[in-house]
Amino acid sequence: MSEQENIRIARMQFERLNRGDIGFRDEIEHKDIVIEGPGAAGPMDRDQYLAYLQGFLDAFPDLHFDIQETIAQGNYVVINWRATGTHTGPMRAPSGDMVPPTNRKGIVDGSTTYEFRDGKIARNRNFWDMVGLLMQLGLMQEARKAE
Repeated sequence: MSEQENIRIARMQFERLNRGDIGFRDEIEHKDIVIEGPGAAGPMDRDQYLAYLQGFLDAFPDLHFDIQETIAQGNYVVINWRATGTHTGPMRAPSGDMVPPTNRKGIVDGSTTYEFRDGKIARNRNFWDMVGLLMQLGLMQEARKAE
């Protein structure tokens, strides 16, 4: 596939997530996709990623991604983004505990690197500041240097 087609598919994922729609996955994800993301115990398969995504959509029903930059080379696309949302639903913390809604707004910058195979996303690596989000929600305090 062309770089432009890969970009179209990668950007489509964010457009659909902005609508709260995760039913697009069969269209764009390879059956053997591997996904990595903060807060996950390790690489995720399709079913684990579905639960990961749904958890964030449940915790932040108004979740919205703004694409900042898109870079493509060969079978790779990198999208730098900013996500905003209000924590109005329960959220699973990295510890596994459920965190009740804080009703606070969070803003997080992140980056997703896609690798394409056979015209679909075969690998999806997400990088974003989960600690920063937890701090914005009042769930974690900034560590202070000892003087």
